[in-house]
Amino acid sequence: MSEQTKQEQLQAFIATLNPAAAEGLDPSANLLEEEIVDSVAMMDVIVWLEENFDVSIDPDDLTPENFGSVNGMLAYLERQ
Repeated sequence: MSEQTKQEQLQAFIATLNPAAAEGLDPSANLLEEEIVDSVAMMDVIVWLEENFDVSIDPDDLTPENFGSVNGMLAYLERQ
């Protein structure tokens, strides 16, 4: 699975949580600060990542650097 495909899948999922804000989503945008998702929706994203990319995310890894943006999440997945 290519990086672009992961990015497209992740952005499409985020669009299901907030269709208006996800339009033209900048992958470097801070999802929480820019109110693209709220904390509850962010947990949905994390569960979705675990289920769709077969990873187990350690609670200690739930940092803004790893999960604040689409780019951060993709980089985190690459390290797993």
